[in-house]
Amino acid sequence: MQGSFIAIRLRLIAIALLGFVAGLAGHGDALAQGAFPGKPVTIVVGFPPGGGTDIIIRIFAQRMEAVLGQRVLVDNRGGAGGTIASAFVARAPADGYTLMAGSPSTHAIAPNLYANLPYDSAKAFAPVSLLVKAPVVLLVSAKLNVATMKDLIELYRREPGKHNYATGGSGTHAHLICEWLMLATDAKMVHVPFRGAAPALQAVLAGEPTMIVDNIQVALPHVAAGTVKALAVFSSERAATLPNVPTMIEAGYKDFVTDSWTAIYAPAGTPAEVIATLNAAAAAAARDAQTAERLKPLNVTAVGSSAAELADLTRLEYGRWGSLIKQRNVTVN
Repeated sequence: MQGSFIAIRLRLIAIALLGFVAGLAGHGDALAQGAFPGKPVTIVVGFPPGGGTDIIIRIFAQRMEAVLGQRVLVDNRGGAGGTIASAFVARAPADGYTLMAGSPSTHAIAPNLYANLPYDSAKAFAPVSLLVKAPVVLLVSAKLNVATMKDLIELYRREPGKHNYATGGSGTHAHLICEWLMLATDAKMVHVPFRGAAPALQAVLAGEPTMIVDNIQVALPHVAAGTVKALAVFSSERAATLPNVPTMIEAGYKDFVTDSWTAIYAPAGTPAEVIATLNAAAAAAARDAQTAERLKPLNVTAVGSSAAELADLTRLEYGRWGSLIKQRNVTVN
């Protein structure tokens, strides 16, 4: 009788121990699942090293590391308007460890421009945060005899098809802005695409083509040197670094507003808590004094938006540029 009682007690103790161990295992699994990030995070950039997007992402990556407690690496996968990088991230596991550096080119223009992409941009990515935005400026060669946007548009109307404008390639943000300008003003000019924004600007500095739309951080030294003239910025307010240059709205073109911007996205399906962690790290980086100091020479504004705000911006930009591409029959050829 006593032996049976002892056996029953031993069996109950064993069951209790098994339950305790199982509870510990379950608790361990919960801790493991909640411990994001548990390894380095990679941000994929769809353009070569040294460009504006790459520089901005590297600045943010360094500050995000301090918040996340893990390395934040940058992987450059250039080509095809950023679609190679986009396709790579779209196929990546939705765990927050592979992110995409987004811009108007990658998330608004390329999806409308390239046929048969291996991903649906509207469904393949989860917005994380808008990192920065920057004014875009219209520049003309110092050799061109114009002083205002009105002068330039009148010249293009008076001599349709006789003047060229440069871009870093067909389907770029700058190219679409120029197509928008022609649509809004009924001006006629000829597109000369280059293999990158840098050689396009060098050509304008040499005097032919005579016009280019570029990021303000690239333009400033040349405006200061007098080798190009800045006629208008496309932001809603004048740029602090070019206070004497009017906006397109002031030049008489209502609602003609667009900014260059850089954001980060995760693969669709990434858990909400992981998105929240990444968003908090991006926001902290945007508020960081060292980030501001490093961004200052680039003349960009740190934002650190919510994921919802980036989602709204992406939809707006996607619709805007998609509509223009159809209206102007823009192709990448």
